[in-house]
Amino acid sequence: MRFASGLLRHPMALLAALGILLMLPSFLFGPGASHSYLYNYMWTGHFGEQMAAGHLYERWLPRSFEGLGSPTFYFYPPLAYWLSGGLTAMGLSVLQAINVAALLLLIASGMTMHRWLASRGTHPLLGAALYMLAPYHLHDFYVRGALAEFAAFVWLPLIALGIARLPSRGGIALLALSYGALILTHLPVATLTGLFLIAPLMLHRIWQDRSTLVPGLIAGILAFALAAFYLLPAATLQTHMSTALLWTGKYHAANWSIWREDFILFPCIALGLGLLAWPARSIWSGVAIVTALASINLIPFLWQIDLLDKTQFPWRALGIVEFATVTALMTYRPRPVLLAGAGLLLLFPYLVSGIITCANLRLPIDYARLDRIVPDAPEYLPAGFDIARVDRYDRSTDLRPWRALPRGDRIVVTHPGPVTMGHAAFPIWRVTRDGITIPSHGPLISFDARPGIYRIERVRLWQESVGMAISLAAALMLALLLWRRRISHLSKFPAYSPSPAMVNRPILGWLARSQNTGGEL
Repeated sequence: MRFASGLLRHPMALLAALGILLMLPSFLFGPGASHSYLYNYMWTGHFGEQMAAGHLYERWLPRSFEGLGSPTFYFYPPLAYWLSGGLTAMGLSVLQAINVAALLLLIASGMTMHRWLASRGTHPLLGAALYMLAPYHLHDFYVRGALAEFAAFVWLPLIALGIARLPSRGGIALLALSYGALILTHLPVATLTGLFLIAPLMLHRIWQDRSTLVPGLIAGILAFALAAFYLLPAATLQTHMSTALLWTGKYHAANWSIWREDFILFPCIALGLGLLAWPARSIWSGVAIVTALASINLIPFLWQIDLLDKTQFPWRALGIVEFATVTALMTYRPRPVLLAGAGLLLLFPYLVSGIITCANLRLPIDYARLDRIVPDAPEYLPAGFDIARVDRYDRSTDLRPWRALPRGDRIVVTHPGPVTMGHAAFPIWRVTRDGITIPSHGPLISFDARPGIYRIERVRLWQESVGMAISLAAALMLALLLWRRRISHLSKFPAYSPSPAMVNRPILGWLARSQNTGGEL
Protein backbone atom coordinates (compact mmCIF):
# COMPACT_ATOMS: atom_id res chain seq x y z
CA MET A 1 0.00 0.00 0.00
CA ARG A 2 2.81 2.37 0.95
CA PHE A 3 4.65 1.38 -2.25
CA ALA A 4 1.58 2.10 -4.39
CA SER A 5 1.06 5.45 -2.68
CA GLY A 6 4.69 6.39 -3.29
CA LEU A 7 4.47 5.34 -6.91
CA LEU A 8 1.41 7.51 -7.51
CA ARG A 9 3.31 10.50 -6.15
CA HIS A 10 6.32 9.85 -8.39
CA PRO A 11 6.74 12.59 -11.05
CA MET A 12 6.93 10.09 -13.89
CA ALA A 13 3.68 8.42 -12.80
CA LEU A 14 1.96 11.79 -12.55
CA LEU A 15 3.15 12.82 -16.02
CA ALA A 16 1.99 9.49 -17.43
CA ALA A 17 -1.43 10.04 -15.85
CA LEU A 18 -1.60 13.53 -17.34
CA GLY A 19 -0.67 12.14 -20.75
CA ILE A 20 -3.41 9.52 -20.56
CA LEU A 21 -5.94 12.20 -19.58
CA LEU A 22 -4.92 14.46 -22.48
CA MET A 23 -5.04 11.61 -24.99
CA LEU A 24 -8.33 10.16 -23.72
CA PRO A 25 -10.51 11.83 -26.42
CA SER A 26 -8.38 10.30 -29.17
CA PHE A 27 -8.47 6.86 -27.55
CA LEU A 28 -12.25 7.03 -27.19
CA PHE A 29 -13.21 8.63 -30.50
CA GLY A 30 -10.12 9.11 -32.64
CA PRO A 31 -7.56 9.68 -33.93
CA GLY A 32 -10.07 11.67 -36.00
CA ALA A 33 -10.01 13.50 -39.33
CA SER A 34 -7.07 15.79 -38.61
CA HIS A 35 -5.17 17.57 -41.39
CA SER A 36 -2.71 14.70 -41.88
CA TYR A 37 -4.79 11.75 -40.75
CA LEU A 38 -4.48 9.86 -44.02
CA TYR A 39 -0.68 10.11 -44.03
CA ASN A 40 -0.54 8.87 -40.42
CA TYR A 41 -2.80 6.00 -41.39
CA MET A 42 -1.01 5.01 -44.59
CA TRP A 43 2.57 5.47 -43.35
CA THR A 44 1.97 3.72 -40.02
CA GLY A 45 0.39 0.83 -41.90
CA HIS A 46 3.32 0.67 -44.33
CA PHE A 47 5.94 0.59 -41.57
CA GLY A 48 3.91 -1.94 -39.63
CA GLU A 49 3.70 -4.31 -42.60
CA GLN A 50 7.37 -3.96 -43.46
CA MET A 51 8.64 -4.27 -39.88
CA ALA A 52 6.49 -7.36 -39.33
CA ALA A 53 8.18 -8.82 -42.42
CA GLY A 54 11.62 -8.02 -41.01
CA HIS A 55 12.34 -4.82 -42.97
CA LEU A 56 13.22 -2.11 -40.46
CA TYR A 57 13.57 0.76 -42.91
CA GLU A 58 11.72 0.29 -46.20
CA ARG A 59 11.80 3.66 -47.94
CA TRP A 60 9.70 2.67 -50.96
CA LEU A 61 5.92 2.42 -50.49
CA PRO A 62 4.78 -0.09 -53.15
CA ARG A 63 1.03 0.31 -52.58
CA SER A 64 0.89 4.12 -52.68
CA PHE A 65 -0.98 5.94 -55.45
CA GLU A 66 -3.13 2.93 -56.32
CA GLY A 67 -0.11 0.68 -56.71
CA LEU A 68 2.14 3.04 -58.70
CA GLY A 69 4.44 3.23 -55.67
CA SER A 70 6.09 6.14 -53.90
CA PRO A 71 9.61 6.98 -52.63
CA THR A 72 8.11 8.74 -49.59
CA PHE A 73 10.67 7.68 -47.00
CA TYR A 74 13.62 8.52 -49.18
CA PHE A 75 12.60 12.07 -48.26
CA TYR A 76 10.47 11.95 -45.08
CA PRO A 77 12.24 11.20 -41.77
CA PRO A 78 11.38 7.77 -40.33
CA LEU A 79 11.65 8.02 -36.54
CA ALA A 80 8.02 8.75 -35.61
CA TYR A 81 6.80 5.98 -37.90
CA TRP A 82 9.32 3.52 -36.57
CA LEU A 83 7.44 3.96 -33.30
CA SER A 84 3.87 3.77 -34.64
CA GLY A 85 4.79 1.12 -37.23
CA GLY A 86 6.59 -0.92 -34.61
CA LEU A 87 3.46 -0.90 -32.46
CA THR A 88 1.47 -2.12 -35.47
CA ALA A 89 4.00 -4.89 -36.08
CA MET A 90 3.51 -5.93 -32.43
CA GLY A 91 -0.18 -6.54 -33.06
CA LEU A 92 -2.01 -3.25 -32.55
CA SER A 93 -4.34 -2.00 -35.25
CA VAL A 94 -3.12 1.02 -37.21
CA LEU A 95 -5.46 3.40 -35.38
CA GLN A 96 -4.52 1.97 -31.99
CA ALA A 97 -0.84 2.28 -32.90
CA ILE A 98 -1.24 5.95 -33.81
CA ASN A 99 -2.96 6.68 -30.50
CA VAL A 100 -0.45 4.73 -28.40
CA ALA A 101 2.48 6.30 -30.26
CA ALA A 102 1.08 9.78 -29.62
CA LEU A 103 0.56 8.94 -25.95
CA LEU A 104 4.13 7.68 -25.57
CA LEU A 105 5.49 10.77 -27.33
CA LEU A 106 3.44 13.12 -25.16
CA ILE A 107 4.61 11.42 -21.96
CA ALA A 108 8.20 11.32 -23.24
CA SER A 109 8.09 15.07 -23.91
CA GLY A 110 6.99 15.65 -20.32
CA MET A 111 9.74 13.41 -18.99
CA THR A 112 12.51 15.09 -21.00
CA MET A 113 11.19 18.50 -19.92
CA HIS A 114 11.17 17.31 -16.32
CA ARG A 115 14.80 16.20 -16.66
CA TRP A 116 15.80 19.54 -18.15
CA LEU A 117 14.09 21.64 -15.47
CA ALA A 118 15.31 19.33 -12.69
CA SER A 119 18.88 20.03 -13.83
CA ARG A 120 18.11 23.74 -13.33
CA GLY A 121 16.21 23.27 -10.07
CA THR A 122 13.18 25.18 -11.37
CA HIS A 123 9.87 23.45 -10.59
CA PRO A 124 10.36 20.46 -12.91
CA LEU A 125 6.98 18.77 -12.38
CA LEU A 126 4.95 21.92 -12.94
CA GLY A 127 7.02 22.92 -15.96
CA ALA A 128 6.78 19.46 -17.52
CA ALA A 129 3.00 19.47 -17.09
CA LEU A 130 2.72 22.93 -18.67
CA TYR A 131 4.88 21.79 -21.59
CA MET A 132 2.54 18.87 -22.21
CA LEU A 133 -0.50 21.14 -21.90
CA ALA A 134 0.88 23.90 -24.14
CA PRO A 135 -1.64 24.98 -26.81
CA TYR A 136 0.39 24.36 -29.95
CA HIS A 137 1.65 21.04 -28.56
CA LEU A 138 -1.91 19.70 -28.38
CA HIS A 139 -3.02 21.49 -31.55
CA ASP A 140 -0.20 19.72 -33.41
CA PHE A 141 -1.77 16.32 -32.80
CA TYR A 142 -5.49 16.89 -32.46
CA VAL A 143 -5.94 19.44 -35.26
CA ARG A 144 -2.95 19.13 -37.55
CA GLY A 145 -2.38 15.41 -37.01
CA ALA A 146 1.34 16.07 -37.47
CA LEU A 147 2.64 12.95 -35.73
CA ALA A 148 6.30 13.53 -36.65
CA GLU A 149 6.21 17.20 -35.64
CA PHE A 150 4.45 16.16 -32.43
CA ALA A 151 7.38 13.81 -31.77
CA ALA A 152 9.83 16.70 -32.15
CA PHE A 153 8.75 18.09 -28.76
CA VAL A 154 10.61 15.21 -27.10
CA TRP A 155 14.03 16.38 -28.26
CA LEU A 156 14.06 20.13 -27.50
CA PRO A 157 14.72 19.76 -23.73
CA LEU A 158 17.50 17.23 -24.37
CA ILE A 159 19.16 19.54 -26.89
CA ALA A 160 19.19 22.34 -24.32
CA LEU A 161 20.50 19.97 -21.66
CA GLY A 162 23.28 18.80 -23.96
CA ILE A 163 24.37 22.41 -24.63
CA ALA A 164 24.30 23.18 -20.91
CA ARG A 165 26.63 20.23 -20.24
CA LEU A 166 29.27 21.26 -22.76
CA PRO A 167 32.27 20.92 -22.94
CA SER A 168 32.01 17.54 -21.24
CA ARG A 169 31.91 14.35 -23.28
CA GLY A 170 28.45 13.64 -21.90
CA GLY A 171 27.27 17.02 -23.21
CA ILE A 172 28.70 16.33 -26.66
CA ALA A 173 27.05 12.91 -26.79
CA LEU A 174 23.67 14.18 -25.56
CA LEU A 175 23.63 17.11 -27.99
CA ALA A 176 24.68 14.92 -30.93
CA LEU A 177 22.12 12.20 -30.16
CA SER A 178 19.21 14.55 -29.47
CA TYR A 179 19.75 16.81 -32.48
CA GLY A 180 20.45 13.80 -34.69
CA ALA A 181 17.18 12.28 -33.46
CA LEU A 182 15.36 15.54 -34.22
CA ILE A 183 16.69 15.48 -37.81
CA LEU A 184 15.39 11.91 -38.11
CA THR A 185 12.04 13.05 -36.69
CA HIS A 186 11.14 16.24 -38.56
CA LEU A 187 13.56 18.10 -40.83
CA PRO A 188 11.77 21.51 -40.95
CA VAL A 189 11.60 21.64 -37.13
CA ALA A 190 15.27 20.60 -36.98
CA THR A 191 16.11 23.52 -39.29
CA LEU A 192 14.15 26.00 -37.16
CA THR A 193 15.66 24.57 -33.97
CA GLY A 194 19.16 25.09 -35.35
CA LEU A 195 18.47 28.78 -35.94
CA PHE A 196 16.16 29.77 -33.08
CA LEU A 197 17.33 27.50 -30.24
CA ILE A 198 20.76 25.98 -30.80
CA ALA A 199 22.41 29.09 -32.29
CA PRO A 200 21.50 31.49 -29.44
CA LEU A 201 22.17 28.93 -26.71
CA MET A 202 25.56 28.04 -28.18
CA LEU A 203 26.51 31.72 -28.50
CA HIS A 204 25.51 32.20 -24.88
CA ARG A 205 27.56 29.20 -23.75
CA ILE A 206 30.60 30.29 -25.78
CA TRP A 207 30.31 33.74 -24.20
CA GLN A 208 30.33 32.02 -20.79
CA ASP A 209 33.13 29.59 -21.64
CA ARG A 210 35.08 29.65 -24.91
CA SER A 211 36.10 26.03 -24.43
CA THR A 212 32.56 24.99 -25.46
CA LEU A 213 33.02 26.10 -29.09
CA VAL A 214 34.89 23.10 -30.48
CA PRO A 215 32.88 20.48 -28.51
CA GLY A 216 29.71 22.14 -29.77
CA LEU A 217 30.94 21.93 -33.36
CA ILE A 218 31.89 18.28 -32.86
CA ALA A 219 28.39 17.54 -31.52
CA GLY A 220 26.81 19.24 -34.53
CA ILE A 221 28.94 17.30 -37.00
CA LEU A 222 28.16 14.05 -35.21
CA ALA A 223 24.43 14.83 -35.26
CA PHE A 224 24.39 15.30 -39.03
CA ALA A 225 26.63 12.28 -39.52
CA LEU A 226 24.35 10.07 -37.41
CA ALA A 227 21.44 11.07 -39.62
CA ALA A 228 23.41 10.74 -42.89
CA PHE A 229 21.74 7.43 -43.82
CA TYR A 230 18.53 9.46 -44.21
CA LEU A 231 19.92 12.91 -45.07
CA LEU A 232 22.19 12.02 -47.99
CA PRO A 233 19.49 10.33 -50.12
CA ALA A 234 16.94 12.99 -49.14
CA ALA A 235 19.24 15.83 -50.17
CA THR A 236 20.49 14.38 -53.46
CA LEU A 237 17.41 12.71 -54.97
CA GLN A 238 14.91 15.58 -54.93
CA THR A 239 15.07 16.07 -58.69
CA HIS A 240 13.30 12.69 -59.01
CA MET A 241 10.11 13.81 -57.22
CA SER A 242 7.50 16.54 -57.79
CA THR A 243 9.22 19.09 -55.56
CA ALA A 244 7.17 21.96 -57.01
CA LEU A 245 4.21 20.74 -54.94
CA LEU A 246 6.19 21.15 -51.71
CA TRP A 247 6.45 24.93 -51.93
CA THR A 248 3.36 26.36 -53.57
CA GLY A 249 0.71 28.72 -52.23
CA LYS A 250 0.25 28.26 -48.51
CA TYR A 251 3.25 25.92 -48.43
CA HIS A 252 5.53 28.97 -48.79
CA ALA A 253 6.47 30.21 -45.30
CA ALA A 254 6.81 33.76 -46.69
CA ASN A 255 3.14 33.74 -47.76
CA TRP A 256 1.84 33.57 -44.18
CA SER A 257 1.07 36.74 -42.25
CA ILE A 258 -1.12 37.95 -39.41
CA TRP A 259 -3.53 39.34 -42.01
CA ARG A 260 -4.61 35.90 -43.20
CA GLU A 261 -7.95 34.98 -41.65
CA ASP A 262 -6.85 31.34 -41.23
CA PHE A 263 -3.76 32.49 -39.34
CA ILE A 264 -5.42 34.27 -36.39
CA LEU A 265 -4.99 31.32 -34.01
CA PHE A 266 -1.21 31.46 -33.98
CA PRO A 267 -0.70 35.18 -33.15
CA CYS A 268 -2.71 34.63 -29.96
CA ILE A 269 -0.40 31.74 -29.00
CA ALA A 270 2.73 33.72 -29.88
CA LEU A 271 1.67 36.88 -28.02
CA GLY A 272 0.41 34.99 -24.97
CA LEU A 273 3.64 33.00 -24.67
CA GLY A 274 5.79 36.09 -25.28
CA LEU A 275 3.94 37.90 -22.49
CA LEU A 276 4.71 35.05 -20.07
CA ALA A 277 8.39 34.87 -21.07
CA TRP A 278 9.19 38.59 -20.95
CA PRO A 279 9.48 39.15 -17.14
CA ALA A 280 12.22 36.50 -16.78
CA ARG A 281 14.68 38.87 -18.56
CA SER A 282 17.00 36.00 -19.50
CA ILE A 283 18.34 34.25 -22.57
CA TRP A 284 15.09 32.27 -22.50
CA SER A 285 13.01 35.44 -22.74
CA GLY A 286 14.99 36.43 -25.80
CA VAL A 287 14.63 33.03 -27.45
CA ALA A 288 10.89 32.91 -26.74
CA ILE A 289 10.10 36.45 -27.89
CA VAL A 290 12.26 36.50 -31.03
CA THR A 291 10.98 33.08 -32.09
CA ALA A 292 7.39 34.10 -31.32
CA LEU A 293 7.73 37.16 -33.56
CA ALA A 294 9.28 35.02 -36.28
CA SER A 295 6.53 32.40 -36.00
CA ILE A 296 3.90 34.96 -37.01
CA ASN A 297 6.09 36.55 -39.68
CA LEU A 298 6.71 39.85 -37.88
CA ILE A 299 10.47 39.88 -38.59
CA PRO A 300 10.87 41.48 -42.04
CA PHE A 301 12.44 39.42 -44.84
CA LEU A 302 13.29 36.49 -42.52
CA TRP A 303 11.10 33.94 -44.30
CA GLN A 304 12.34 35.05 -47.70
CA ILE A 305 15.60 33.25 -46.91
CA ASP A 306 15.37 30.20 -49.14
CA LEU A 307 16.23 27.61 -46.49
CA LEU A 308 13.68 29.00 -44.02
CA ASP A 309 11.01 29.41 -46.70
CA LYS A 310 11.32 25.68 -47.38
CA THR A 311 10.12 24.91 -43.85
CA GLN A 312 6.65 25.75 -45.30
CA PHE A 313 4.94 27.18 -42.20
CA PRO A 314 6.51 29.83 -39.91
CA TRP A 315 4.28 28.77 -37.02
CA ARG A 316 6.13 25.46 -36.83
CA ALA A 317 8.52 27.43 -34.61
CA LEU A 318 5.82 27.70 -31.92
CA GLY A 319 7.04 24.42 -30.37
CA ILE A 320 10.37 26.15 -29.67
CA VAL A 321 8.48 29.17 -28.28
CA GLU A 322 6.55 26.92 -25.89
CA PHE A 323 9.71 25.20 -24.69
CA ALA A 324 11.56 28.49 -24.11
CA THR A 325 8.53 30.11 -22.46
CA VAL A 326 8.00 27.30 -19.96
CA THR A 327 11.73 27.35 -19.15
CA ALA A 328 11.58 31.12 -18.57
CA LEU A 329 8.30 30.97 -16.64
CA MET A 330 9.71 28.50 -14.12
CA THR A 331 12.40 31.02 -13.06
CA TYR A 332 10.09 33.69 -11.60
CA ARG A 333 6.71 34.15 -9.92
CA PRO A 334 4.33 35.80 -12.40
CA ARG A 335 1.96 38.51 -11.25
CA PRO A 336 -1.77 37.75 -11.32
CA VAL A 337 -2.37 40.53 -13.86
CA LEU A 338 0.21 38.99 -16.19
CA LEU A 339 -1.33 35.53 -15.84
CA ALA A 340 -4.78 36.96 -16.54
CA GLY A 341 -3.62 38.76 -19.69
CA ALA A 342 -1.74 35.75 -21.03
CA GLY A 343 -4.64 33.48 -20.08
CA LEU A 344 -7.09 35.56 -22.10
CA LEU A 345 -4.81 35.44 -25.15
CA LEU A 346 -4.30 31.69 -24.85
CA LEU A 347 -7.95 30.92 -24.11
CA PHE A 348 -8.92 31.62 -27.71
CA PRO A 349 -6.51 29.02 -29.22
CA TYR A 350 -7.65 26.41 -26.70
CA LEU A 351 -11.33 27.06 -27.53
CA VAL A 352 -10.78 27.05 -31.30
CA SER A 353 -8.61 23.93 -31.18
CA GLY A 354 -11.17 22.25 -28.95
CA ILE A 355 -14.04 23.01 -31.32
CA ILE A 356 -12.07 21.80 -34.35
CA THR A 357 -11.02 18.67 -32.47
CA CYS A 358 -14.61 17.83 -31.57
CA ALA A 359 -15.61 18.20 -35.21
CA ASN A 360 -12.66 16.08 -36.38
CA LEU A 361 -13.44 13.30 -33.93
CA ARG A 362 -17.08 13.19 -35.06
CA LEU A 363 -16.32 13.20 -38.78
CA PRO A 364 -16.66 9.72 -40.35
CA ILE A 365 -13.64 8.40 -42.27
CA ASP A 366 -13.88 5.78 -45.01
CA TYR A 367 -10.81 3.72 -44.12
CA ALA A 368 -11.86 0.98 -46.56
CA ARG A 369 -11.52 3.49 -49.39
CA LEU A 370 -8.11 4.59 -48.12
CA ASP A 371 -6.97 0.97 -48.07
CA ARG A 372 -8.20 0.61 -51.64
CA ILE A 373 -6.68 3.71 -53.26
CA VAL A 374 -3.73 4.18 -50.85
CA PRO A 375 -3.27 7.96 -51.27
CA ASP A 376 0.02 9.65 -50.51
CA ALA A 377 1.47 13.17 -50.43
CA PRO A 378 1.50 14.39 -54.07
CA GLU A 379 5.02 15.81 -53.81
CA TYR A 380 6.22 12.20 -53.87
CA LEU A 381 4.81 11.63 -57.34
CA PRO A 382 7.61 11.01 -59.86
CA ALA A 383 9.26 13.98 -61.57
CA GLY A 384 7.47 14.94 -64.75
CA PHE A 385 4.08 13.66 -63.58
CA ASP A 386 1.09 15.72 -64.70
CA ILE A 387 0.52 17.77 -61.53
CA ALA A 388 -2.67 19.19 -63.04
CA ARG A 389 -4.16 15.91 -61.79
CA VAL A 390 -3.57 17.05 -58.19
CA ASP A 391 -6.51 18.79 -56.54
CA ARG A 392 -5.45 22.20 -55.18
CA TYR A 393 -7.77 21.96 -52.18
CA ASP A 394 -7.41 18.48 -50.70
CA ARG A 395 -4.23 17.50 -52.61
CA SER A 396 -5.78 14.24 -53.82
CA THR A 397 -4.52 12.86 -57.14
CA ASP A 398 -6.75 11.73 -59.99
CA LEU A 399 -5.12 8.50 -61.21
CA ARG A 400 -7.96 7.18 -63.38
CA PRO A 401 -6.02 7.41 -66.67
CA TRP A 402 -3.40 4.97 -65.37
CA ARG A 403 -5.56 2.39 -63.62
CA ALA A 404 -5.49 0.02 -66.58
CA LEU A 405 -1.69 -0.09 -66.78
CA PRO A 406 -0.05 -3.38 -65.72
CA ARG A 407 1.25 -3.42 -62.13
CA GLY A 408 3.92 -5.69 -60.73
CA ASP A 409 7.62 -6.21 -61.46
CA ARG A 410 7.32 -8.60 -64.43
CA ILE A 411 5.65 -8.38 -67.82
CA VAL A 412 5.55 -10.66 -70.84
CA VAL A 413 5.69 -8.67 -74.09
CA THR A 414 4.29 -10.40 -77.16
CA HIS A 415 4.47 -7.55 -79.69
CA PRO A 416 7.28 -5.04 -80.26
CA GLY A 417 6.73 -1.38 -79.36
CA PRO A 418 6.64 1.05 -76.43
CA VAL A 419 5.53 -0.29 -73.03
CA THR A 420 4.41 1.74 -70.00
CA MET A 421 4.12 0.06 -66.62
CA GLY A 422 1.87 1.07 -63.75
CA HIS A 423 5.00 1.71 -61.69
CA ALA A 424 6.48 5.07 -60.71
CA ALA A 425 10.00 5.71 -62.00
CA PHE A 426 12.79 6.30 -59.47
CA PRO A 427 16.57 5.69 -59.63
CA ILE A 428 16.29 2.50 -57.55
CA TRP A 429 14.43 0.77 -60.40
CA ARG A 430 15.88 -0.62 -63.62
CA VAL A 431 14.30 -2.65 -66.40
CA THR A 432 16.06 -5.86 -67.47
CA ARG A 433 15.58 -8.50 -70.16
CA ASP A 434 17.57 -11.72 -69.82
CA GLY A 435 19.73 -10.00 -67.20
CA ILE A 436 20.59 -7.06 -69.50
CA THR A 437 19.56 -3.54 -68.47
CA ILE A 438 17.11 -1.91 -70.89
CA PRO A 439 16.93 1.92 -71.16
CA SER A 440 13.80 3.31 -69.54
CA HIS A 441 12.35 6.66 -68.56
CA GLY A 442 9.58 8.18 -66.43
CA PRO A 443 7.43 9.51 -64.95
CA LEU A 444 5.96 6.01 -65.10
CA ILE A 445 8.47 3.37 -66.13
CA SER A 446 8.41 3.24 -69.95
CA PHE A 447 10.66 1.47 -72.42
CA ASP A 448 10.84 0.21 -75.98
CA ALA A 449 10.31 -3.55 -76.03
CA ARG A 450 10.50 -6.50 -78.31
CA PRO A 451 8.87 -9.85 -77.50
CA GLY A 452 10.20 -11.37 -74.29
CA ILE A 453 10.05 -11.26 -70.50
CA TYR A 454 10.94 -7.95 -68.84
CA ARG A 455 11.55 -7.41 -65.14
CA ILE A 456 11.73 -4.35 -62.92
CA GLU A 457 14.59 -4.89 -60.51
CA ARG A 458 15.74 -2.87 -57.55
CA VAL A 459 19.29 -1.56 -57.15
CA ARG A 460 20.94 -0.01 -54.13
CA LEU A 461 21.97 3.61 -54.64
CA TRP A 462 25.38 4.96 -53.71
CA GLN A 463 23.63 7.54 -51.51
CA GLU A 464 22.20 4.76 -49.38
CA SER A 465 25.53 2.96 -49.00
CA VAL A 466 27.63 6.07 -48.36
CA GLY A 467 25.04 7.56 -46.00
CA MET A 468 24.88 4.35 -43.97
CA ALA A 469 28.68 4.17 -43.81
CA ILE A 470 28.87 7.73 -42.50
CA SER A 471 26.18 7.04 -39.88
CA LEU A 472 27.90 3.86 -38.72
CA ALA A 473 31.23 5.69 -38.45
CA ALA A 474 29.57 8.46 -36.42
CA ALA A 475 27.90 5.90 -34.14
CA LEU A 476 31.29 4.23 -33.60
CA MET A 477 32.90 7.57 -32.76
CA LEU A 478 30.11 8.39 -30.34
CA ALA A 479 30.42 4.98 -28.66
CA LEU A 480 34.16 5.52 -28.32
CA LEU A 481 33.55 8.96 -26.82
CA LEU A 482 31.14 7.53 -24.25
CA TRP A 483 33.46 4.59 -23.50
CA ARG A 484 36.32 6.97 -22.73
CA ARG A 485 33.96 8.96 -20.52
CA ARG A 486 33.12 5.76 -18.64
CA ILE A 487 36.83 4.97 -18.20
CA SER A 488 37.36 8.50 -16.90
CA HIS A 489 34.54 7.99 -14.40
CA LEU A 490 35.81 4.60 -13.21
CA SER A 491 39.37 5.86 -12.86
CA LYS A 492 38.24 8.10 -10.02
CA PHE A 493 38.00 4.99 -7.83
CA PRO A 494 41.26 3.60 -6.32
CA ALA A 495 40.21 0.02 -7.07
CA TYR A 496 39.94 0.75 -10.79
CA SER A 497 42.42 3.17 -12.30
CA PRO A 498 43.53 2.08 -15.78
CA SER A 499 44.28 5.61 -16.98
CA PRO A 500 44.70 8.25 -14.26
CA ALA A 501 45.55 10.90 -16.83
CA MET A 502 42.03 10.73 -18.20
CA VAL A 503 40.35 11.72 -14.94
CA ASN A 504 37.92 14.63 -15.35
CA ARG A 505 39.52 15.62 -18.65
CA PRO A 506 37.31 17.64 -21.04
CA ILE A 507 37.51 16.79 -24.70
CA LEU A 508 40.26 18.72 -26.51
CA GLY A 509 41.51 19.70 -23.10
CA TRP A 510 44.29 21.87 -24.55
CA LEU A 511 41.55 24.31 -25.58
CA ALA A 512 39.80 24.23 -22.22
CA ARG A 513 40.49 26.89 -19.65
CA SER A 514 38.58 25.17 -16.87
CA GLN A 515 37.40 21.79 -15.69
CA ASN A 516 33.73 22.79 -15.82
CA THR A 517 31.34 20.16 -17.13
CA GLY A 518 28.46 22.50 -17.77
CA GLY A 519 27.11 26.00 -17.51
CA GLU A 520 24.00 27.98 -16.68
CA LEU A 521 21.48 28.61 -19.41
